Amino acid sequence: MYIKAFITILFFCVLILFIGCSTEKVSDIRITDMRCEYRANPLGIDERQPRLSWIPVSDLRGQTQTAYEIIVASDENKINQNNGDLWSTGKVNSNQTINVVYMGKELDSGQRSFWKVRIWDQDDTVSDWSDMAWWEMALLNPEDWT
Repeated sequence: MYIKAFITILFFCVLILFIGCSTEKVSDIRITDMRCEYRANPLGIDERQPRLSWIPVSDLRGQTQTAYEIIVASDENKINQNNGDLWSTGKVNSNQTINVVYMGKELDSGQRSFWKVRIWDQDDTVSDWSDMAWWEMALLNPEDWT
């Protein structure tokens, strides 16, 4: 009887240890308040290299951002597949969360761009990707106005 209980407890301990070791650790930090040129999902951006911002939030004290990665895509399907066909920063070691200048492919008049960001914390643990956000360019050239 004691052996059966011991084996059962041992089995659950090994199972918990295995589950804890096999899952990838994700940071507690999450990204909120994503902005392009200080606005959420803005229309009519006339800045050819818009500035992107976000706020990292955590329920744990002392969490800080040490790096970020931004991806920007030309359509919703690509951003949902984490495919930054317009711009992908790769991991950038920086605590900057305000006014990160878009440095990707040139944007066309009226073009909508979709973006996400993820960040690393002080333990070099990556967060989940943020929710998708977007911005739409204004009509930038006189000939676009008809």
